[in-house]
Amino acid sequence: MRILFTLIILIFFSSCSYDFFSSKIPKTIPNTTQQKQEEKKIIEHKIPSIKQQLKQNKELKEKKVQTSPTQKKENLKIAFIGDSHLASDYMSAYFRKKLNISSLGFIPPILPKWHNQYLATYNNKNFKISYLINTKNNLSFGGINAVCTNSCLVDIKLFFQAKKLEQLYLQNSQWKIKKLSNNTKHIYFTSFYTLGGFLSNNNEYIDNLGINGASVYNYLRVNDAFVKEIAQKLDYSILIFSFGTNEGVAKYVNEKTFLENYKKIISLFKTKNSKIVLLIAPEPTLYENQSYKKGESADVVKKLIYDLAKELNCYVFDIDLLMQKDGGKKAWINSDLSLKNTHLSKKGYDFVAQKLLEYLIDLDLIKKRKL
Repeated sequence: MRILFTLIILIFFSSCSYDFFSSKIPKTIPNTTQQKQEEKKIIEHKIPSIKQQLKQNKELKEKKVQTSPTQKKENLKIAFIGDSHLASDYMSAYFRKKLNISSLGFIPPILPKWHNQYLATYNNKNFKISYLINTKNNLSFGGINAVCTNSCLVDIKLFFQAKKLEQLYLQNSQWKIKKLSNNTKHIYFTSFYTLGGFLSNNNEYIDNLGINGASVYNYLRVNDAFVKEIAQKLDYSILIFSFGTNEGVAKYVNEKTFLENYKKIISLFKTKNSKIVLLIAPEPTLYENQSYKKGESADVVKKLIYDLAKELNCYVFDIDLLMQKDGGKKAWINSDLSLKNTHLSKKGYDFVAQKLLEYLIDLDLIKKRKL
């Protein structure tokens, strides 16, 4: 009986042992598998998120490139063309300094008296000067010829490195172009020809083509075809014209001829990239009876220039208006901005150049530069 009872108890516990112990032992294997699955789900959830972020960054970068493209550096090529207000090189020199451009595209062959060029010094020998005042035709680009009288020495020192320098010279009454050197700061050689200047292939330049006594009548003594050819090579981005001073002191101005001549001069220099700015000269004065008086045709010329600007859809910078707002000619003389004659002082030309540059920046014709 005892044996039978013992057997019954053993059978009972053996039948319950798996369920009992299994309920007490932690389910490590199933839990580990579940944890790995959950971790995998988390990782799988994170991977798309990273990919999406990379995609968004790429899209944002592409969007920035589209909305804010990298702008090509602005290469400024400016020419000041006209009368004695420019012959001093004051205004063009001011522009060079403020825009950090220290090179010329066109180098005059020689300079008449009272003219200046800050980026070159001249020690030429045996040349005679021909220009608007004493020569009636076939003047070179810029309106000044250096006419060789014998064996002539060209000796021009430059304050910049001229690149791929070319020579303009007259042979058998025909203007020609000849390569001189790749890079130089000193133009030095013997010549037997009439020279019309030199071209330098720099990236940026600011040229001064001002001539004492220049008017829309005598400036057309240049060789039209040659001037157009050189203007195309130089391809100025901004052309600043100053005519009207010498016409303004005349007793009579033929309005039709004035407009036709001015338009022709502009067409000689203009390329498809050129922006045109017409200057209204400060009050022109004439010395008579031991005193200075305003030119008789000054107001007529001023109106004609405004009419021309409207017709050609170009810009006007009125120096005369700038002067009148400050009290007129006498006020500028008292402030050392003007001489008693038609011309301004260096201080005056610097002031005008400052206002002109601000005007061109406001028009977005010139980008403001960090110096």
